[in-house]
Amino acid sequence: MAISVKIDFENLYEIEHISEDLRISTFKTELEDGTYLPLKVEISNECHTLLPNVYNLAFGPLDKKGEINDKAQLSHKDYSRVFSTILFDGLNFLNNNKGHYLGIDGSDNARAYMYYMFLQRNYDYLSKYFNIYGLKYYVRITRFGKNQYDNPFDFTDIQPVPDRILKGSRLPPPVMYNYFIFNSKIAE
Repeated sequence: MAISVKIDFENLYEIEHISEDLRISTFKTELEDGTYLPLKVEISNECHTLLPNVYNLAFGPLDKKGEINDKAQLSHKDYSRVFSTILFDGLNFLNNNKGHYLGIDGSDNARAYMYYMFLQRNYDYLSKYFNIYGLKYYVRITRFGKNQYDNPFDFTDIQPVPDRILKGSRLPPPVMYNYFIFNSKIAE
């Protein structure tokens, strides 16, 4: 995966389809080998049970069942354009849904760290449009259910309240945000 992503809402892929409620869109990304692959961006219909008004934003290619494969490893020709398109879709949704937040899941530690570095490298640009928060291990709890509370669960390994992510903020060990929450500054 590329780590030098530069977010720019003037450098987007053309949206091929967008739902009336702005929750689903599709566009084609160009891969390094010159082929094009459709990607889907989908915002959940229901908010998270533990975080009111936070709706999950998922993206990726579709698997054989027609579901988004958010763990796919693709070699995009232009990572900046891909992530700019995804975040711009999210911004459009937020600007039309006052009081809503979007959450993006770093499905593993490597991806979560990459997302965090994207946010830091693009902070000046993104902070014009979004307030950005990080949450530690929220996703792990909601994925595996109550059996996570059994011993030897380490309760110091979670953070129940989102932190505001600011420019240059560092992750002191053992903090690793793996869920990133955005709201629009325009729709505040």
